[in-house]
Order: sequence, then structure tokens, then C-alpha cells
Amino acid sequence: MKVFLNGIIQTEEEAVISVFDHGFLYGFGMFETLRAYQGKLFLYEQHYERLWRSAEKYQITMNKSQSELQNDIYHTMEANGLQDAYIRVTLSGGAEGLGLYGETHAKPTWLIMAKPLGPMSSVKSMVTLQLPRSTPEGLTRAKSLSYANGILAKKELVQRNLPTAEGLFLNTEGYMVEGTVSNLFFVKKGQLYTPHKDTGLLSGVTRDWIIQLCKYKGIPIHEGFYTLDDLMEAKEVFITNSIQEIVAIDQVDGREVPSVKGPLTSYFIEQYQLTVQRLGGDSIGN
Repeated sequence: MKVFLNGIIQTEEEAVISVFDHGFLYGFGMFETLRAYQGKLFLYEQHYERLWRSAEKYQITMNKSQSELQNDIYHTMEANGLQDAYIRVTLSGGAEGLGLYGETHAKPTWLIMAKPLGPMSSVKSMVTLQLPRSTPEGLTRAKSLSYANGILAKKELVQRNLPTAEGLFLNTEGYMVEGTVSNLFFVKKGQLYTPHKDTGLLSGVTRDWIIQLCKYKGIPIHEGFYTLDDLMEAKEVFITNSIQEIVAIDQVDGREVPSVKGPLTSYFIEQYQLTVQRLGGDSIGN
């Protein structure tokens, strides 16, 4: 693999990050994962805007414009001979030395990686995690490099011999938050529900796309505080993720979901694929 590191395309063996980088020392930074279809980035503007908001909150200088970062991603894809790709953009606080740093991180580290897409399932099972979702590092969750909560959740699934299942996080108050690497939606009585941001979730780009589509199409959607009992009453359940897209859930904690890829789930999958086919996907209804 060839990677983009601070303006230079180099091999993974050549790429070196300082031991004083605050992403390494303190998990201080953020990242975005997105997909390219036929050589074009999908929902790129939304990913850039979320990265920009996170950098502003963390006081990391966002020294790349939207078009500059886009070009860097394309160069990374080209260097790896990719048209359809899994892309990760990492922005860390940079090498500010040992010790906590209270000023603006003005010299960030940029790392861009692109790889071929691996096999993905359109249907998964879901199990409730024993590990609770930790509270955000700030007032709201960023897609932070501090990812220990997610890694520990993955380890729990492996230890329970459920490596391919999606773990469901509850917060310390017992409300559903999100999946291990996804946002959660469920359908009851023809209405769509998803946990509220104030549960501590990371609002994913695909989650926001679903909400935008619902508003455009007049589909009732509710954001709130829901328990496992609500999910057990659901007729349809699905999760969203920028890499996996929209994935139907067939069972939750061993309970069969009544309608796998039911009417609403199938509708969102269809609309998502139509948006992908327009190659860009920056708006709904165009």
C-alpha cells in the first residue's frame, strides 16, 4: 500500500510519524472513512464538513481546503491503482512534544490511506454489548482517534464467539446509542426511529443522509431515547455505515426480526443505490 503522509505519497514501509505526535501520545485527532465508487468520492462534502467541525472543536488547524483534500485523496487512490476504494483520512494534532498542549495545534499530521473494499454482508445479526458506550470526550462525540471503547467492544464480540455480529452499545442510563461501527434505525407501526444525539452517539454521514431523505420525502422519523424493549417490538431494524452502506438486521440478541429488509429498509437501500449511481450523491432529489 502507498499512503499520503504530510504531502508525500510513499510506501507503508517508508511512512513514519513522530513519536511526539499527539495522535500517538494522546489519541488527539480525528478521522473519516468514506467510499469511492468508479473513481468518485461519495458524500465527500459531508465528510469534509464533519472533519472541519471536529478540527475546530479540538483546535487543530484545518490547513487543507475541501478541494485540496479531495485532490490528495484522488492522488492516493491513483497511487494504489484504485477506482472503488475504502478510504481513511486521519488528522492528528501533530508533533507538539511531550505533555498536554493548550494552544492551537497549528502543525497537524495528515495521513490518507486507500485500500480495496473487502467482502461485506447486506444482513447481520446484532447483540447487546455488556460494555457501555463511554461518554464523549467533549460535549458531543467526534470521530476521534480515542477509539478504545470500540476496540474493547470488538474484543468482547470475539470473546463471545460472535466476531461477525454488530454490537449494540447502551449508555450508562440504559438507552440505546449505536452499533460498534454504525448508527441504528428501527421501524414500529410504519414509523422510523433512531437514537438521539444526546445519548452520546456519533452522528454518521449515512445517518444524516437517511434523516435528510425522510424530511424530503415526508417519511415520519423520530429521534429519541429508546430502550431494548423498544427494539424488541420493532418490525424492521437496520444499521448505517459509510463503508457498509445500509445493512439489515435479522435478529437482536437471538430474537428474530419479523421483517428483514422490510418495506422501509428496502426503500432506503434502493434510494441509496440510486444516489450512488448518480456519482456524487451531494443532494437528495436531484
